[in-house]
Amino acid sequence: MYGKNLQTIPRGVDGKARLEAVRRRVSGKEGPKPGSAEDKLGYMRSDHMLVRFLIARQWDVDRAVAMLEGHYRWLAETNMETLLKDPFPEEVHIKRYYPQAYHGTDKLGRPLYIERPGLIDMPRLLQVTTCERILQYVYAQTELQIRRRLPACSLMRGEVVDKSLNIMDLEGLSFKIVTHTTARKVVKDVVSMLQNHYPECSGRMIIINAPRVFGIAWSFVKPQLDAKTVEKISIFGSDQREAYVQCLLDLVDADQLPQMYGGTCVCDGQDPMSCMRAVKGPWAKPEVLKILEEHPLDEVLTPEGAKLLQKSQQEGEAAASSQPAESPAAASAASPASAPGAGQPQAEGEDLTSQHRTRSAVVLPELAEAEFVEAERKVATIMDEYRALDEVHMKTLTDWVAEFNSLVQEIGRPVLERAQGYYDSRAIWQQAIQDFAEQQGVLDRVNLELEVAVKNLAKAETAFEAFLRGSDALSDQQWEELAPAKVGDENDAELDSDPKLLRMIRVSRLGDTVANLQTRRDREVGELTLKRDELEEARRRFESEDQMHSACTWNCSVKRAAPFYEKRRLHDPPSSHLLL
Repeated sequence: MYGKNLQTIPRGVDGKARLEAVRRRVSGKEGPKPGSAEDKLGYMRSDHMLVRFLIARQWDVDRAVAMLEGHYRWLAETNMETLLKDPFPEEVHIKRYYPQAYHGTDKLGRPLYIERPGLIDMPRLLQVTTCERILQYVYAQTELQIRRRLPACSLMRGEVVDKSLNIMDLEGLSFKIVTHTTARKVVKDVVSMLQNHYPECSGRMIIINAPRVFGIAWSFVKPQLDAKTVEKISIFGSDQREAYVQCLLDLVDADQLPQMYGGTCVCDGQDPMSCMRAVKGPWAKPEVLKILEEHPLDEVLTPEGAKLLQKSQQEGEAAASSQPAESPAAASAASPASAPGAGQPQAEGEDLTSQHRTRSAVVLPELAEAEFVEAERKVATIMDEYRALDEVHMKTLTDWVAEFNSLVQEIGRPVLERAQGYYDSRAIWQQAIQDFAEQQGVLDRVNLELEVAVKNLAKAETAFEAFLRGSDALSDQQWEELAPAKVGDENDAELDSDPKLLRMIRVSRLGDTVANLQTRRDREVGELTLKRDELEEARRRFESEDQMHSACTWNCSVKRAAPFYEKRRLHDPPSSHLLL
C-alpha cells in the first residue's frame, strides 16, 4: 500500500492485515476459478487490485471479498479474455454514433476520457450492431483501461496512476436519448458495471454543456451513484463555456486538450472532431508498449514498477554518454544562441505587451450618466424576458416529464420496448428520405454552377481566338465579369503591358474553375450514391418491421405505443442534428 490509499484506512484499522486477509481468501475458493484466465493473471490478487475493492467497501474484509467474488464471476461470464482479443469490426460505427475517446493525459498524468452522449444516435447504432455488442465493447474498453492505459500512464509518470479524468459533453442531449429504452438500458448497465467492477478508477468528472433536460437524466443516474462518486463531479451549463474551459485548462495542458474544449489539439490538423477518433496517449508509444509486454501488470502497477521506463531511459542515456563527446565547433553550431534572430534587441517602439493584452486591459470609452442608466434599463429588460422564457421552458420540461411518466405507466415499459424497433426504423427511413433529397439538391446546384462555368469557358476561348486574329469579341469589362482579377493582379506590371498574357491567364483560371467543379460534382455524385444506398437500406428495414406488425390486432404494441412515440417526436430535433 502506498500514497493516498493509506489515507482511506479508517482510524484504528490495520490496513496491511486486512489486505492480507483478503488475499488469503481470494487465493482460495473465494477467488477466480482454478485454471481460468483470471486465475492465471497475477494482477487479480495484486495489492493494487485488492486495495481498490477494499477502499470501495470501507476496508470491510467480508464485503470486499464478496465484491471481488462477483467481479471474478463477471469477468468469466462476459468472457473478458475473448472480448479483449475481439477486433470489434463495428467499432468505427460505434464511435460515429456513440462518440467517445481516450485522448491524452491531464497534468497529473491521468488518461483523459471524453464522451458525448448528446450525440448518441441509438436508432442508427442498433442498425449496425446490437445492445449486447455495444455493452461488450464498453466492457472491453474499460478493462483495457486497467490493463493498458493506466499502466502506460504510470510508466510515463514514473509513479502509479490509477484514476482517469473524464469529460462528459452533453451538447445535443435531448428527450430522444433520455427516453430511448435501449439507451437507458445501456446507461444503467454501464453505471452498474463501473461501480461494481471498476471501483476507485475515476479521479474526477467534468460535465459540460449541460442542458435543461440534463436535470431529468441526472435524476435518473444520480441515485445509482454513491456519495463519493457524486462528490467528484463538477457540472457546467451550456452557457458557462468560459468557466468550464478555464476549469479544464487548470487540469489539462492545452496540447493534450482538444481544441473544441479550449485546448490546442487537432489530431489530424484539420477536423476538430478527429480527436474523437485518434489514438493519443502513452498507451500508443512503442517504448511504453515494449515494457508492458516484458513486465506483468502486477509489477508495473507498483511504485517500483512504475519507474521501469525511467530506468530504461537512464540506462540508455548512460550508454550514450559513454560515446565520444561532440566537438566544440559542432556544439557551438547547434546551440540556441547561434540560431537566426537569437539575442537580437527589441525593435524601437515595439510593444511586447500588446500581443499578450487580456480583455481586462482593453480601454473602454466612458459613458455619460444618462447612457449608463439606459444601458442598465435595457439589461434589466432583457433579463426579465430571459427569466420569463426560462420559466416557460422549465414548465414545458416538467409537464413533459410528468406526461412521459404517465404514458410509460399507462402503456407499460415492455410494450414500449417491443415497439421501439418499429418507430426507430421509421424515423431513420424518414430522415434518410430527407438526407437523400438534400444531397440531390446539393448535386443539382453544383451541376448548375458547372454548366455556367463551361459556358463561360467556351465564351472566353472563342473570344481569345478572335483576339489572336486581331478582333477582340469582348470588352475589358466583359473579360473582368467572366474571370475577375485576383488580389495582386493590379500591381503586376507585366499583366498591364501584355493583353495577350492577361487573357491567357483568365482563360486558364476559367479552365481551373471547370476542373474544380467537375471534381466536386464527382464527389457529390458519390455522396448521393451513398445516400441512396442508406435510403434503400432504411426502407428495407422499415418495411421488415412494418410487415411484422401489419397483421396485428388491436392489442399490437406498435398501436398501443403510438401516443408515447408521437409525443417524443414532437419534443425532439431532427435526427440530422445529432449526427457527426
